Amino acid sequence: MKYIIFLLLFFATYLNANTQLQRNYYVTHPYVTLSDIFPESKDDTILYRMEHNKHILRVKEKKLLAILSRYGYKNLQHKYPYIQFTQKSPINTIKLENAIKKLYSKLYSDIEIIAINTQPRNFITQLPKNYTIHFPKKAYLKQHATFYIKTPQKHKIFFDYEIKARINVYITRNTLHKGDELSTINLKKKSIMLKKFAAMPLQELHSGMYEAKHTIKQSQIVTQRDILPLVYIKRGSDVSVWLEENGIAINFSAKALQNGRLHEIIKVKNKNRKTIKVRVTGRNKAEVI
Repeated sequence: MKYIIFLLLFFATYLNANTQLQRNYYVTHPYVTLSDIFPESKDDTILYRMEHNKHILRVKEKKLLAILSRYGYKNLQHKYPYIQFTQKSPINTIKLENAIKKLYSKLYSDIEIIAINTQPRNFITQLPKNYTIHFPKKAYLKQHATFYIKTPQKHKIFFDYEIKARINVYITRNTLHKGDELSTINLKKKSIMLKKFAAMPLQELHSGMYEAKHTIKQSQIVTQRDILPLVYIKRGSDVSVWLEENGIAINFSAKALQNGRLHEIIKVKNKNRKTIKVRVTGRNKAEVI
């Protein structure tokens, strides 16, 4: 029995030591209980009450830690000077959450959405009957973002949301240099939690699609900012050019005067030193336009 009690105390201490206080907690009532911070405790002891007609409470983290310590919650991890408690608005947010899901699912292939939470910036008791939903241009690059709904009367209501989701990205196996072709030899697919990106991560990778736009360090997530369509024809290289006219196909060799990516139009020079415009169709292949 003593051994079991020891184990319980050990695990309780371990859990406390590994609990990170959040910056913001949502509560369903105008007061804060222990169970709002530690749901597993199911303790309804009231720690704070919000002022009348107030729906947000900010407390100093040090004072909150002192109170929690008295209830046995010690050695908590913390990094914010203030902790905020926000009373949830009693509204149905399913339509809004579905819009968020649609936005992310459209842009991320194979996304696994675990949870979505959204709350209005200000406390409201109901949503308007008619409204449109508006997201910032690059909201999909973030786990946390803000959007607004607009009524026919042009009234705006702002919402904060958080999405927990896993996505697939490509990580460099080694340092890549400008012009290196991207492939499964130098990139590997990895599943990660969506956090925040400077640009859209690379979603698909097929042979002969992309090259490095600049140096990309080892173990770095590859984004659209880091890549360019692969150069199929390099300036100065020999190009096999096809010309189809009146049902007759003619093939001849020419020298590339420019770099060319798939479907781009470049200039080449034939053996008679005549400059011709061609469309890139493959590696060192083109057709007269």
